[in-house]
Amino acid sequence: MDYGVVKLLSQDIRDSLLKQELGEDKTKILDKYGLVCNENLYWEKIQDKYPTQEYFSHKFLKKASPIGIVFHFYRLCYAKVKYFEANWNDYIPCKYDLKKGYIETEIYDMEFIQQKASGTIIDIRELCRIKRIEDFRDLCAYLENLRDHA
Repeated sequence: MDYGVVKLLSQDIRDSLLKQELGEDKTKILDKYGLVCNENLYWEKIQDKYPTQEYFSHKFLKKASPIGIVFHFYRLCYAKVKYFEANWNDYIPCKYDLKKGYIETEIYDMEFIQQKASGTIIDIRELCRIKRIEDFRDLCAYLENLRDHA
């Protein structure tokens, strides 16, 4: 794809062409968060009363997994993304439904992850609050212990 030409296209056509290149799973993520691609090929959120915020380059979206994209949207560091990508078979993507509680969902729609073995629910926003690598390693050890003894 000639990205020099794509940059010159209208917003709607540019978004449509680039989404075709990404595929259905990644497009669902962009649609959920209402992101559009600017002329510099960065996906951003435009809201009337707030400054426009860029989230990812198109180049990043092409390379990253859907899990990596969702985690990047929540501003998780590379170590957290890599850990959960490598151990994804141990987890289920979830969201919270007011009437049903935690329910399984598709990756693009997840807000929580549930460890299959123990049933432990992890709020993705809470993972953001872990700043020290030692604390994250402690969490990983805790989760692995739960998995191994369930």
